[in-house]
Amino acid sequence: MGFLSRLFGTDADSRVARTKRFLERGEYNEARMEIDDVIHPQAAALQEEALNGLVGLNLQEASARFNAGDGDGGREHLAMAKQFGATPAQLREARREARVVRDRLRQEAEDAAAAEAEATAPEGSDPLWGLPPDDPRLRYAMLLEAWPEHLRERLAALGADFAKAVLLTEEGKGGEALMALGAFVEREPAARYERARAALQAGKLPAAVSDLQSFGDAVGHLRIGPVHTGIMLAQLQARLGRGPDALATLDNLLAAGDDLAVRGSRAGLLESMGRHEDARKEAEKLLLVAPKDQGLYRMLARTRLRAGDRMGAAMALEGGLAKTCSNPGKCGNQAFDVVAGRMLLQVYLEDRMEPERTKELLRDISRANQGPPQWEDRYIAALAARNDGAIGISDMAAQLLRELPAGDPRRSKVATAFPAQLAG
Repeated sequence: MGFLSRLFGTDADSRVARTKRFLERGEYNEARMEIDDVIHPQAAALQEEALNGLVGLNLQEASARFNAGDGDGGREHLAMAKQFGATPAQLREARREARVVRDRLRQEAEDAAAAEAEATAPEGSDPLWGLPPDDPRLRYAMLLEAWPEHLRERLAALGADFAKAVLLTEEGKGGEALMALGAFVEREPAARYERARAALQAGKLPAAVSDLQSFGDAVGHLRIGPVHTGIMLAQLQARLGRGPDALATLDNLLAAGDDLAVRGSRAGLLESMGRHEDARKEAEKLLLVAPKDQGLYRMLARTRLRAGDRMGAAMALEGGLAKTCSNPGKCGNQAFDVVAGRMLLQVYLEDRMEPERTKELLRDISRANQGPPQWEDRYIAALAARNDGAIGISDMAAQLLRELPAGDPRRSKVATAFPAQLAG
Protein backbone atom coordinates (compact mmCIF):
# COMPACT_ATOMS: atom_id res chain seq x y z
CA MET A 1 0.00 0.00 0.00
CA GLY A 2 1.49 3.34 -1.06
CA PHE A 3 2.06 6.31 1.23
CA LEU A 4 -0.70 8.40 -0.39
CA SER A 5 -3.09 5.46 -0.30
CA ARG A 6 -2.51 5.03 3.42
CA LEU A 7 -3.16 8.73 3.97
CA PHE A 8 -6.14 9.27 1.69
CA GLY A 9 -7.43 5.85 0.59
CA THR A 10 -11.07 4.97 1.21
CA ASP A 11 -10.60 1.21 1.22
CA ALA A 12 -10.94 -0.74 4.46
CA ASP A 13 -7.19 -1.35 4.92
CA SER A 14 -6.39 2.36 4.50
CA ARG A 15 -9.08 3.38 6.95
CA VAL A 16 -7.87 0.78 9.47
CA ALA A 17 -4.32 2.12 9.07
CA ARG A 18 -5.51 5.71 9.62
CA THR A 19 -7.53 4.59 12.63
CA LYS A 20 -4.44 3.01 14.17
CA ARG A 21 -2.46 6.22 13.66
CA PHE A 22 -5.23 8.23 15.30
CA LEU A 23 -5.27 5.80 18.24
CA GLU A 24 -1.50 5.96 18.62
CA ARG A 25 -1.72 9.74 18.80
CA GLY A 26 -4.58 9.58 21.29
CA GLU A 27 -7.03 11.11 18.79
CA TYR A 28 -9.85 8.80 19.82
CA ASN A 29 -12.80 10.68 18.34
CA GLU A 30 -11.12 10.84 14.93
CA ALA A 31 -10.39 7.12 15.24
CA ARG A 32 -14.03 6.38 16.12
CA MET A 33 -15.34 8.28 13.11
CA GLU A 34 -12.75 6.74 10.78
CA ILE A 35 -13.48 3.10 11.75
CA ASP A 36 -17.25 3.54 11.86
CA ASP A 37 -18.94 1.15 9.39
CA VAL A 38 -15.63 -0.25 8.12
CA ILE A 39 -15.84 -3.95 7.26
CA HIS A 40 -12.51 -5.41 8.37
CA PRO A 41 -11.32 -8.13 10.77
CA GLN A 42 -9.74 -5.50 13.04
CA ALA A 43 -12.61 -3.01 12.93
CA ALA A 44 -14.46 -4.21 16.05
CA ALA A 45 -11.36 -4.16 18.26
CA LEU A 46 -10.28 -0.74 16.97
CA GLN A 47 -13.75 0.73 17.49
CA GLU A 48 -13.76 -0.60 21.06
CA GLU A 49 -10.33 0.90 21.70
CA ALA A 50 -11.48 4.28 20.35
CA LEU A 51 -14.61 4.25 22.52
CA ASN A 52 -12.59 3.19 25.58
CA GLY A 53 -10.23 6.07 24.86
CA LEU A 54 -13.11 8.55 24.62
CA VAL A 55 -14.55 7.22 27.87
CA GLY A 56 -11.16 7.63 29.52
CA LEU A 57 -10.63 11.16 28.21
CA ASN A 58 -14.05 12.31 29.34
CA LEU A 59 -13.70 10.70 32.77
CA GLN A 60 -10.32 12.39 33.20
CA GLU A 61 -11.74 15.71 32.04
CA ALA A 62 -14.69 15.30 34.41
CA SER A 63 -12.22 14.71 37.25
CA ALA A 64 -10.28 17.81 36.24
CA ARG A 65 -13.44 19.92 36.11
CA PHE A 66 -14.60 18.72 39.50
CA ASN A 67 -11.16 19.44 40.96
CA ALA A 68 -11.36 22.95 39.52
CA GLY A 69 -14.71 23.47 41.21
CA ASP A 70 -16.60 23.33 37.88
CA GLY A 71 -19.42 20.98 38.83
CA ASP A 72 -21.53 21.65 35.72
CA GLY A 73 -18.57 20.98 33.44
CA GLY A 74 -17.75 17.79 35.32
CA ARG A 75 -21.31 16.52 34.96
CA GLU A 76 -21.30 17.32 31.21
CA HIS A 77 -18.22 15.18 30.69
CA LEU A 78 -19.69 12.36 32.74
CA ALA A 79 -22.71 12.43 30.42
CA MET A 80 -20.37 12.26 27.42
CA ALA A 81 -18.48 9.36 28.98
CA LYS A 82 -21.79 7.55 29.44
CA GLN A 83 -22.67 8.22 25.79
CA PHE A 84 -19.43 6.57 24.68
CA GLY A 85 -20.04 3.47 26.77
CA ALA A 86 -18.81 4.13 30.31
CA THR A 87 -20.01 1.40 32.62
CA PRO A 88 -22.29 2.10 35.59
CA ALA A 89 -19.40 1.18 37.88
CA GLN A 90 -17.13 3.75 36.20
CA LEU A 91 -19.78 6.44 36.51
CA ARG A 92 -20.43 5.58 40.16
CA GLU A 93 -16.72 5.81 40.87
CA ALA A 94 -16.48 9.17 39.09
CA ARG A 95 -19.41 10.55 41.08
CA ARG A 96 -17.87 9.22 44.27
CA GLU A 97 -14.64 10.99 43.41
CA ALA A 98 -16.59 14.18 42.74
CA ARG A 99 -18.06 14.02 46.25
CA VAL A 100 -14.62 13.41 47.69
CA VAL A 101 -13.26 16.40 45.76
CA ARG A 102 -16.11 18.61 46.94
CA ASP A 103 -15.43 17.68 50.55
CA ARG A 104 -11.72 18.09 50.06
CA LEU A 105 -12.05 21.57 48.56
CA ARG A 106 -14.19 22.63 51.50
CA GLN A 107 -11.70 21.17 53.94
CA GLU A 108 -8.77 22.81 52.16
CA ALA A 109 -10.46 26.19 52.41
CA GLU A 110 -10.79 25.69 56.17
CA ASP A 111 -7.24 24.36 56.63
CA ALA A 112 -5.33 26.61 54.21
CA ALA A 113 -2.75 27.57 56.81
CA ALA A 114 -2.06 23.94 57.73
CA ALA A 115 -1.79 22.92 54.08
CA GLU A 116 0.79 25.65 53.45
CA ALA A 117 2.88 24.40 56.36
CA GLU A 118 2.69 20.82 55.13
CA ALA A 119 3.89 21.89 51.68
CA THR A 120 7.34 22.55 53.14
CA ALA A 121 7.81 18.93 54.28
CA PRO A 122 10.42 16.69 52.53
CA GLU A 123 9.64 15.29 49.10
CA GLY A 124 7.40 12.25 49.19
CA SER A 125 6.07 12.91 52.70
CA ASP A 126 3.71 15.85 52.13
CA PRO A 127 0.04 15.45 51.23
CA LEU A 128 -0.33 16.01 47.49
CA TRP A 129 -3.14 18.47 47.88
CA GLY A 130 -1.05 20.66 50.19
CA LEU A 131 1.68 21.27 47.60
CA PRO A 132 2.45 24.68 46.01
CA PRO A 133 0.39 25.44 42.90
CA ASP A 134 3.40 25.09 40.56
CA ASP A 135 4.43 21.65 41.86
CA PRO A 136 3.87 19.03 39.12
CA ARG A 137 2.67 16.54 41.71
CA LEU A 138 -0.42 18.67 42.21
CA ARG A 139 -1.40 18.11 38.57
CA TYR A 140 -0.42 14.47 38.82
CA ALA A 141 -2.62 14.08 41.89
CA MET A 142 -5.71 14.24 39.67
CA LEU A 143 -4.36 11.32 37.63
CA LEU A 144 -3.50 9.40 40.81
CA GLU A 145 -7.17 9.51 41.79
CA ALA A 146 -7.81 6.92 39.06
CA TRP A 147 -5.44 4.42 40.69
CA PRO A 148 -6.50 1.89 43.33
CA GLU A 149 -5.94 3.35 46.77
CA HIS A 150 -3.22 0.88 47.80
CA LEU A 151 -0.98 2.06 44.93
CA ARG A 152 -1.46 5.83 45.19
CA GLU A 153 0.98 6.40 48.04
CA ARG A 154 3.63 4.23 46.38
CA LEU A 155 3.47 6.28 43.20
CA ALA A 156 3.24 9.62 45.02
CA ALA A 157 6.39 8.71 46.94
CA LEU A 158 8.36 8.68 43.67
CA GLY A 159 8.38 12.46 43.89
CA ALA A 160 8.20 15.45 41.58
CA ASP A 161 10.48 14.07 38.85
CA PHE A 162 8.19 11.09 38.36
CA ALA A 163 5.16 13.37 38.23
CA LYS A 164 6.91 15.50 35.59
CA ALA A 165 7.67 12.41 33.51
CA VAL A 166 4.06 11.20 33.63
CA LEU A 167 2.77 14.63 32.70
CA LEU A 168 4.92 14.54 29.55
CA THR A 169 2.61 11.81 28.28
CA GLU A 170 -0.42 13.93 29.11
CA GLU A 171 1.15 16.71 27.03
CA GLY A 172 1.60 14.42 24.02
CA LYS A 173 5.36 13.98 24.49
CA GLY A 174 5.39 10.21 24.69
CA GLY A 175 8.96 9.82 23.44
CA GLU A 176 10.35 12.13 26.13
CA ALA A 177 8.20 10.48 28.79
CA LEU A 178 9.43 7.04 27.73
CA MET A 179 13.03 8.05 28.37
CA ALA A 180 12.31 9.92 31.60
CA LEU A 181 10.31 7.08 33.17
CA GLY A 182 13.12 4.57 32.77
CA ALA A 183 14.69 5.70 36.05
CA PHE A 184 11.61 4.73 38.05
CA VAL A 185 10.48 1.29 36.82
CA GLU A 186 13.07 -0.62 38.87
CA ARG A 187 12.19 1.32 42.03
CA GLU A 188 8.45 0.84 41.62
CA PRO A 189 6.92 -1.87 39.36
CA ALA A 190 3.63 0.05 39.15
CA ALA A 191 5.48 2.76 37.21
CA ARG A 192 5.65 0.36 34.28
CA TYR A 193 2.03 1.17 33.45
CA GLU A 194 2.91 4.83 32.99
CA ARG A 195 5.89 3.87 30.83
CA ALA A 196 3.62 1.60 28.77
CA ARG A 197 1.28 4.54 28.14
CA ALA A 198 4.25 6.64 27.04
CA ALA A 199 5.51 3.86 24.75
CA LEU A 200 2.08 3.49 23.19
CA GLN A 201 1.88 7.20 22.49
CA ALA A 202 5.38 7.09 20.98
CA GLY A 203 4.38 4.22 18.69
CA LYS A 204 6.61 1.71 20.49
CA LEU A 205 4.03 -1.07 20.75
CA PRO A 206 6.43 -3.94 21.61
CA ALA A 207 7.88 -1.86 24.46
CA ALA A 208 4.36 -1.09 25.73
CA VAL A 209 3.48 -4.80 25.65
CA SER A 210 6.65 -5.70 27.56
CA ASP A 211 5.96 -3.16 30.30
CA LEU A 212 2.31 -4.20 30.64
CA GLN A 213 3.34 -7.84 30.96
CA SER A 214 5.85 -6.95 33.67
CA PHE A 215 3.24 -4.75 35.36
CA GLY A 216 0.78 -7.63 35.45
CA ASP A 217 3.38 -10.06 36.81
CA ALA A 218 4.51 -7.70 39.59
CA VAL A 219 1.32 -5.83 40.51
CA GLY A 220 -1.51 -7.82 38.97
CA HIS A 221 -3.75 -6.53 36.20
CA LEU A 222 -6.37 -4.09 37.45
CA ARG A 223 -8.52 -1.12 36.51
CA ILE A 224 -6.96 2.34 36.47
CA GLY A 225 -9.87 4.67 35.85
CA PRO A 226 -11.59 3.42 32.68
CA VAL A 227 -8.59 1.32 31.59
CA HIS A 228 -8.20 -2.36 32.40
CA THR A 229 -4.48 -3.04 32.08
CA GLY A 230 -5.04 -6.66 31.03
CA ILE A 231 -7.47 -5.69 28.26
CA MET A 232 -5.03 -3.01 27.15
CA LEU A 233 -2.26 -5.63 26.95
CA ALA A 234 -4.43 -8.01 24.92
CA GLN A 235 -5.45 -5.25 22.51
CA LEU A 236 -1.82 -4.32 21.88
CA GLN A 237 -0.82 -7.96 21.42
CA ALA A 238 -3.59 -8.32 18.84
CA ARG A 239 -2.42 -5.18 17.02
CA LEU A 240 1.04 -6.75 16.78
CA GLY A 241 -0.47 -9.84 15.15
CA ARG A 242 -0.09 -11.94 18.28
CA GLY A 243 -3.69 -13.15 18.45
CA PRO A 244 -3.02 -16.37 20.41
CA ASP A 245 -1.03 -14.42 23.02
CA ALA A 246 -3.84 -11.89 23.32
CA LEU A 247 -6.37 -14.69 23.77
CA ALA A 248 -4.21 -16.28 26.45
CA THR A 249 -3.98 -12.94 28.26
CA LEU A 250 -7.76 -12.59 28.35
CA ASP A 251 -8.28 -16.24 29.32
CA ASN A 252 -5.90 -15.79 32.26
CA LEU A 253 -7.86 -12.73 33.37
CA LEU A 254 -11.11 -14.67 33.23
CA ALA A 255 -9.56 -17.55 35.16
CA ALA A 256 -8.92 -15.08 37.98
CA GLY A 257 -12.53 -13.86 37.99
CA ASP A 258 -15.44 -13.18 35.64
CA ASP A 259 -15.45 -9.69 34.13
CA LEU A 260 -17.95 -8.49 31.55
CA ALA A 261 -15.51 -6.13 29.84
CA VAL A 262 -12.90 -8.88 29.54
CA ARG A 263 -15.46 -11.25 28.07
CA GLY A 264 -16.55 -8.61 25.57
CA SER A 265 -12.95 -7.99 24.54
CA ARG A 266 -12.42 -11.74 24.16
CA ALA A 267 -15.44 -12.04 21.87
CA GLY A 268 -14.17 -9.19 19.70
CA LEU A 269 -10.73 -10.81 19.55
CA LEU A 270 -12.23 -14.15 18.47
CA GLU A 271 -14.03 -12.41 15.64
CA SER A 272 -10.90 -10.55 14.51
CA MET A 273 -9.02 -13.89 14.51
CA GLY A 274 -11.60 -15.41 12.16
CA ARG A 275 -13.12 -17.67 14.82
CA HIS A 276 -16.61 -16.49 13.93
CA GLU A 277 -18.57 -19.39 15.38
CA ASP A 278 -16.82 -19.01 18.75
CA ALA A 279 -17.44 -15.25 18.61
CA ARG A 280 -21.13 -15.86 17.85
CA LYS A 281 -21.56 -18.15 20.85
CA GLU A 282 -19.77 -15.70 23.13
CA ALA A 283 -21.86 -12.75 21.89
CA GLU A 284 -25.08 -14.68 22.54
CA LYS A 285 -23.97 -15.44 26.11
CA LEU A 286 -22.91 -11.86 26.77
CA LEU A 287 -26.20 -10.42 25.57
CA LEU A 288 -27.92 -12.28 28.39
CA VAL A 289 -26.09 -10.07 30.89
CA ALA A 290 -25.58 -6.95 28.72
CA PRO A 291 -28.83 -6.69 26.73
CA LYS A 292 -28.26 -3.06 25.69
CA ASP A 293 -24.77 -3.44 24.23
CA GLN A 294 -25.19 -2.47 20.57
CA GLY A 295 -21.69 -3.66 19.69
CA LEU A 296 -22.64 -7.20 20.74
CA TYR A 297 -25.75 -7.17 18.56
CA ARG A 298 -23.67 -6.06 15.57
CA MET A 299 -21.05 -8.72 16.28
CA LEU A 300 -23.74 -11.39 16.54
CA ALA A 301 -25.22 -10.24 13.23
CA ARG A 302 -21.83 -10.27 11.47
CA THR A 303 -21.07 -13.81 12.65
CA ARG A 304 -24.50 -15.04 11.61
CA LEU A 305 -24.11 -13.46 8.18
CA ARG A 306 -20.79 -15.25 7.74
CA ALA A 307 -22.58 -18.49 8.57
CA GLY A 308 -25.26 -17.75 5.96
CA ASP A 309 -27.96 -17.15 8.58
CA ARG A 310 -29.32 -13.92 7.13
CA MET A 311 -32.66 -14.08 8.95
CA GLY A 312 -30.82 -14.71 12.23
CA ALA A 313 -28.61 -11.70 11.52
CA ALA A 314 -31.66 -9.53 10.86
CA MET A 315 -33.26 -10.70 14.11
CA ALA A 316 -30.11 -9.81 16.05
CA LEU A 317 -30.03 -6.32 14.57
CA GLU A 318 -33.75 -5.79 15.16
CA GLY A 319 -33.24 -6.87 18.77
CA GLY A 320 -30.53 -4.28 19.26
CA LEU A 321 -32.38 -1.46 17.52
CA ALA A 322 -35.46 -2.17 19.64
CA LYS A 323 -33.46 -0.84 22.59
CA THR A 324 -32.57 2.41 20.86
CA CYS A 325 -34.55 5.53 20.03
CA SER A 326 -34.79 6.99 16.53
CA ASN A 327 -35.98 10.35 17.89
CA PRO A 328 -33.48 11.50 20.58
CA GLY A 329 -34.91 13.82 23.19
CA LYS A 330 -38.35 12.23 23.07
CA CYS A 331 -37.57 8.92 24.68
CA GLY A 332 -35.30 7.60 27.40
CA ASN A 333 -33.49 4.94 25.37
CA GLN A 334 -30.01 5.16 23.90
CA ALA A 335 -29.62 6.85 20.54
CA PHE A 336 -30.41 5.04 17.30
CA ASP A 337 -27.47 2.91 16.13
CA VAL A 338 -26.81 4.09 12.56
CA VAL A 339 -24.27 1.35 11.85
CA ALA A 340 -26.72 -1.38 12.90
CA GLY A 341 -29.47 0.35 10.93
CA ARG A 342 -27.35 0.28 7.78
CA MET A 343 -26.51 -3.40 8.29
CA LEU A 344 -30.16 -4.35 8.73
CA LEU A 345 -31.30 -2.24 5.81
CA GLN A 346 -28.76 -3.93 3.50
CA VAL A 347 -30.04 -7.38 4.50
CA TYR A 348 -33.66 -6.46 3.86
CA LEU A 349 -32.96 -4.68 0.56
CA GLU A 350 -30.59 -7.34 -0.75
CA ASP A 351 -33.20 -10.03 -0.04
CA ARG A 352 -36.14 -7.83 -1.16
CA MET A 353 -37.83 -8.25 2.21
CA GLU A 354 -39.88 -6.09 4.58
CA PRO A 355 -40.58 -3.11 2.29
CA GLU A 356 -42.43 -1.15 4.98
CA ARG A 357 -39.67 -1.72 7.51
CA THR A 358 -37.07 -0.57 4.99
CA LYS A 359 -38.90 2.73 4.66
CA GLU A 360 -38.81 3.18 8.44
CA LEU A 361 -35.10 2.40 8.55
CA LEU A 362 -34.34 4.84 5.74
CA ARG A 363 -36.12 7.58 7.70
CA ASP A 364 -34.38 6.67 10.96
CA ILE A 365 -30.93 6.61 9.36
CA SER A 366 -31.53 9.91 7.59
CA ARG A 367 -32.63 11.51 10.85
CA ALA A 368 -29.77 10.14 12.95
CA ASN A 369 -26.86 10.32 10.50
CA GLN A 370 -25.17 13.72 10.81
CA GLY A 371 -22.03 12.94 8.79
CA PRO A 372 -21.39 12.90 5.04
CA PRO A 373 -22.84 9.95 3.04
CA GLN A 374 -20.76 6.77 3.23
CA TRP A 375 -20.23 4.16 0.51
CA GLU A 376 -22.80 2.01 2.33
CA ASP A 377 -25.37 4.81 1.98
CA ARG A 378 -24.85 4.87 -1.79
CA TYR A 379 -25.05 1.07 -1.91
CA ILE A 380 -28.32 1.20 0.03
CA ALA A 381 -29.68 3.86 -2.36
CA ALA A 382 -28.79 1.67 -5.34
CA LEU A 383 -30.51 -1.36 -3.77
CA ALA A 384 -33.63 0.67 -3.05
CA ALA A 385 -33.68 1.96 -6.64
CA ARG A 386 -33.22 -1.59 -7.94
CA ASN A 387 -36.12 -2.86 -5.86
CA ASP A 388 -38.31 0.01 -7.08
CA GLY A 389 -37.46 -0.74 -10.71
CA ALA A 390 -35.92 2.69 -11.26
CA ILE A 391 -33.84 3.51 -14.32
CA GLY A 392 -30.10 4.12 -14.29
CA ILE A 393 -29.30 1.24 -11.94
CA SER A 394 -26.46 0.00 -14.15
CA ASP A 395 -24.67 3.33 -13.79
CA MET A 396 -25.16 3.31 -10.01
CA ALA A 397 -23.78 -0.22 -9.71
CA ALA A 398 -20.79 0.59 -11.91
CA GLN A 399 -20.05 3.69 -9.83
CA LEU A 400 -20.14 1.63 -6.65
CA LEU A 401 -17.49 -0.68 -8.08
CA ARG A 402 -15.32 2.22 -9.25
CA GLU A 403 -15.14 3.48 -5.66
CA LEU A 404 -13.71 0.18 -4.40
CA PRO A 405 -10.15 -1.07 -4.87
CA ALA A 406 -9.41 -4.51 -6.25
CA GLY A 407 -9.78 -7.18 -3.59
CA ASP A 408 -12.26 -5.23 -1.48
CA PRO A 409 -14.84 -7.75 -0.18
CA ARG A 410 -17.63 -5.29 -0.90
CA ARG A 411 -17.08 -5.80 -4.64
CA SER A 412 -18.65 -9.25 -4.35
CA LYS A 413 -21.67 -7.71 -2.62
CA VAL A 414 -22.22 -5.40 -5.56
CA ALA A 415 -21.73 -8.20 -8.09
CA THR A 416 -24.26 -10.39 -6.24
CA ALA A 417 -26.84 -7.62 -5.89
CA PHE A 418 -26.63 -6.31 -9.47
CA PRO A 419 -25.71 -9.22 -11.76
CA ALA A 420 -28.02 -8.22 -14.61
CA GLN A 421 -27.09 -4.55 -14.51
CA LEU A 422 -23.34 -5.23 -14.50
CA ALA A 423 -23.60 -7.91 -17.20
CA GLY A 424 -24.65 -5.31 -19.72
